[in-house]
Amino acid sequence: MAYSQEFREFVVSKIHAGMSRSEAVSFFSIHRNTISEWLKKYAKTGNLSDKKRKEYKPKKICPQMLLEELDKKPDATLLELSQHFSCSQNSVWQRLKNLGITRKKNHTIRGKK
Repeated sequence: MAYSQEFREFVVSKIHAGMSRSEAVSFFSIHRNTISEWLKKYAKTGNLSDKKRKEYKPKKICPQMLLEELDKKPDATLLELSQHFSCSQNSVWQRLKNLGITRKKNHTIRGKK
């Protein structure tokens, strides 16, 4: 779990006010490298805010579209399907697994839709 921005600013202000790094390590119970990183970041940027995370856009494969694509191209590989749906091969594999469809080329093993 990350330290709050207020806590980071408080520790840095105490060090700038004269507290040694060793005293800060023992008093606040945080690692020396953590304090060093905070001081470097403060010197470089002037603040201690967290980096913004990338926006996460979940992609789901519509089961009906996947079944239609399999009807059109029954011998399509996971790579080809993943390129068609613009997602990872693992996503296609998981969706097929949830639908109960195996990718065996033997149609007797493949199972019913």
